[in-house]
Amino acid sequence: MSKRLSRSIKELLDKSIDSATQAISTYNDPRSSFRTGNFTVLMIIAWTALMHAYFEHEKVNYFYKERNGRYKRIDGDKMAWELSRSVKEIFNDTDPIRKNIELFIKLRNKIEHRNLPALDKELIGESQALVLNFEDWLVEKFGEQYALIDTLFVPIQLSRSLKRTLPVSKDEKSALNFINNYRGLLEAEVENSQQYSFKAYLIPKISNHRSSSDLAIEFVKYDPDNPQEMEKYNKAIVAIKEKQVPVANVNFLKPSMVLEKLKEKGYTKTMNWHTNMWHKYKVRPARNATNKSNCKSEYCIYDKLHNDYLYTDAWVQYLIEKELSKQ
Repeated sequence: MSKRLSRSIKELLDKSIDSATQAISTYNDPRSSFRTGNFTVLMIIAWTALMHAYFEHEKVNYFYKERNGRYKRIDGDKMAWELSRSVKEIFNDTDPIRKNIELFIKLRNKIEHRNLPALDKELIGESQALVLNFEDWLVEKFGEQYALIDTLFVPIQLSRSLKRTLPVSKDEKSALNFINNYRGLLEAEVENSQQYSFKAYLIPKISNHRSSSDLAIEFVKYDPDNPQEMEKYNKAIVAIKEKQVPVANVNFLKPSMVLEKLKEKGYTKTMNWHTNMWHKYKVRPARNATNKSNCKSEYCIYDKLHNDYLYTDAWVQYLIEKELSKQ
């Protein structure tokens, strides 16, 4: 924006940027006890202040009024639109940025002031998208001088931590159920959008001749409208594909793996329970069936080579929606 900013807009931007920076710092702090809860509260403050700054700049009246036309007030101050109202004024109801923000708005009351570590791993993609969307929107509306990128760094990671399965509390189970149900209601285009949930490979970057300008970690953005970024992206994808070795049934799950995925979501079940489930929903034939390949292919396939059955991620989600989320 070339237009000079008023004092009130600058104050809102300072509040927004400060809240976002604190949110990211809290999220990346390995000692943080309330990581997702604090991150969510701070990012909602950041997004709210950013949108109010935008409304101020665009001369949009973002305060509630009584029926008589007077402003609603709280402790003498005019009552501004909350974030849930603000996003409706800016984004259409299928916009992945809006759906991402609304997930955290709905989550806030469920997780605020609670220590729910199981959510940290579950919400990595959505959390990253929430920050990236904020950064993009901030720069788009107010300019590069407000960008956060120069003050933030990629945190050092312990990849093994993402594989750990921790005990899940009742509150965590309830929150995980909510997240899964929310995702289940999204259109596929929204759920697969990087603006709803950021997904990425983190792979070793091998180079025989490192120059002083090489970065140990390089962020390659998927942006079909930016030819330079897409050229980098396509090169990265080619590099990944060249390292991949074809593996049979790589996207399918053994029964024990189904149970493990359910456990990661907060549901501990037995093999006998799983057997009862495929019987109940008739996703595959009985063991003594003549036609062993008569499966519901969306959920299960017959592996002729090993004479057993493999299941899909859709089967895991189906079990959660039909059986477990109601418990």
